Amino acid sequence: MHRTRRTGEGTDFLDFRPYTPGDDVRRIDWTVFARVRQPYVRVLQHETVLFVNFLIDVSRSMAAGQAQSKAALACRLACALAYIGLHKGDRVSAGAFSDRWTALARDLRGPAALPTLVDALRRTPLGRGTDLEAATRTFRAQARHRGLAVLISDFLSPIGCQEPVRGLMADGFRVLVIQVLDAVDWGEGLTGFVRLRDSETDYSTDVEVTSQEIDDYRGRLRGHVERMEAFCRQRGQAYLLASTRDDWGVAVARALRERGVFR
Repeated sequence: MHRTRRTGEGTDFLDFRPYTPGDDVRRIDWTVFARVRQPYVRVLQHETVLFVNFLIDVSRSMAAGQAQSKAALACRLACALAYIGLHKGDRVSAGAFSDRWTALARDLRGPAALPTLVDALRRTPLGRGTDLEAATRTFRAQARHRGLAVLISDFLSPIGCQEPVRGLMADGFRVLVIQVLDAVDWGEGLTGFVRLRDSETDYSTDVEVTSQEIDDYRGRLRGHVERMEAFCRQRGQAYLLASTRDDWGVAVARALRERGVFR
């Protein structure tokens, strides 16, 4: 649940304060009055609606995956988190990006709205390249409300998530970064003579990959992941690493329990 610092006619008890003329007498706590012989009123706290925005990478690099594609896992995570938000009374919007931004759903309300999001994601084709900065700029320009921005991608680009997260924070968003990776992204099975093809540009090259080169590559990718997580945490934002081999329900539970995404 998300609360504001405003006080007034809410549902949750916050504090007591002395009664002043003009206060609603129905808010006087007579148990306290019986103890101290002075009227005190109960101060209640407002709950606020959270606007949850999902930005989902549907570039061609997200088609890779062994147990499931990265794109499929990204959509499942988005739908699971969206359902939690809808069930709690939050407002959910979603869009997909590759080399351009496409708004899919706006201001969904209530659990019954989840099929609208599911259908929109099913109808969204994979794009080609990735322009994350341009996509987040377009999203920020079109966003009607500030709230939580859930950014889901493999982030296998030189900039990672840093500039997009900076832009979202500058516009007043809280950010959850979910990085979705497959075993192949970590170099699994890439030994000997292989042909590597960039799924977004179709550029290919034949190389001989040694175990030492794989170890070096994994070290660089691990460093990339750690820098992204450190960048988010240092700025008070949340980061979650998910694998296509993970059960999506376990990943959602980690996002809720360990990362404290929905407070």
